[in-house]
Amino acid sequence: MTINKKLSTLIKIISLVVLLAVSLSVSFIARAGREKTYEAIPIPVKTMKPIAGDFSHTISFNGHIESNTMVTVLPLVSGILKELPVEPGQQVRKNEVIARIDAERYELQLQQAKAAWLNAKSTYERVAQLYAAQATSLQNYEQAKAQYDAYSSQYDLAKLQLEYTAVKSPIDGVVLAKHLTAGSLAAPERPLVTIGDINNLIVKVKIPEKYYEIFTGKNKITQILIIRNDNEQYKGIIQSVSPFISADTKNFEVTVAIQDDQKILRPGMFVKIEIELARIPKVLMLPVSALAGSNRVWYVQDGKAYTEQVELTYFSDDYFVIPEEWRERECVIEGSAFLREGSPVVVP
Repeated sequence: MTINKKLSTLIKIISLVVLLAVSLSVSFIARAGREKTYEAIPIPVKTMKPIAGDFSHTISFNGHIESNTMVTVLPLVSGILKELPVEPGQQVRKNEVIARIDAERYELQLQQAKAAWLNAKSTYERVAQLYAAQATSLQNYEQAKAQYDAYSSQYDLAKLQLEYTAVKSPIDGVVLAKHLTAGSLAAPERPLVTIGDINNLIVKVKIPEKYYEIFTGKNKITQILIIRNDNEQYKGIIQSVSPFISADTKNFEVTVAIQDDQKILRPGMFVKIEIELARIPKVLMLPVSALAGSNRVWYVQDGKAYTEQVELTYFSDDYFVIPEEWRERECVIEGSAFLREGSPVVVP
């Protein structure tokens, strides 16, 4: 009886061991099947080989065209504006009368000043004769002379004010803007017209402080390309660089003279200026979209992605220079965000 019990127990143990072995085998096979089912899916990427050409690093800024000689004409006396016959676009010459202010008040002032001056002159001459004959005192002579000088100044001022009622152009140029019309009240603080020379145009542009050295250093920039409407290009040469850097904007001002034909350009037009900082001929380049973190570039080999760090010796906002050994590599320019070293990839 005891032997039968021992045999029964042994059989149960063996059965449990066999059952456990079978369970483990089934679990392993199932897990192996699942792992095979969930193999890494190839990541779609876009690639390109480096392009050969001349690398150019340019920076661009916005500016506006101005006349190198531009003045806003202000009247020197007040009054009703009787005439302002010039119109925008009209050519005017230096010292040409471009406006007239009602002169009646200034004519009356001139008559009064002239009468006072003539009376003072007569008195001074009479006292001078008496003083020469020692018939009057030095005090009377000096008083008459001082009065004569004062009225002479008032007379000269009255003549000058009457002359100022005819407003003249201070330069040769074209009327760019007309600020008042006939019948308006003219005053020294109210502009009449703006006149400029449209044959001598410049561009003024604000440049960030970090570029100050390239405009003032030993190898300073002198030539600039001026672009309007993306298709009109003009050569420019730096005329002046302001030594003042704004504490508010951290910018300094550069004045560029336009060298090419300026017939269709006008003051106030907005333009873009391009400055070439570097040009390297016959190199391999990739677009900046090929750069991953830490200056690394992904490339595809045998259907998998690999990455390698590159030295960014020359780069711009659009391209960077790549070593010669990268010439035949298919470099990833889109889709690198999901890549891991050795990730399978597919190129659509």
